[in-house]
Amino acid sequence: MGGVMVVAVAFMMSGCAGSQQMTSIQEKADQALEKANKALEEAQAAKAMSTDDYSKAEAAAARAEDAANRAESAADRAETAASKAEAVFMQKMKK
Repeated sequence: MGGVMVVAVAFMMSGCAGSQQMTSIQEKADQALEKANKALEEAQAAKAMSTDDYSKAEAAAARAEDAANRAESAADRAETAASKAEAVFMQKMKK
């Protein structure tokens, strides 16, 4: 029984130190939570910016693809015109 009493007294005495430790731990946990919330806010802001940048990049890529298609079409028309000009030239040379 005496051993149990010693353990109980030691537990009660450590309870006071435990309260101080718990307060310190709670403060550290609050600071960590505050830092985590700030990091989350910054991450959300970065995500919003990157989403906007992605949309702009996607639109620019679509415009570039359209420009490439127009350039290809213009090159085809130029090649056709050159072939016709060559045919006309060859006919004139035969005469």
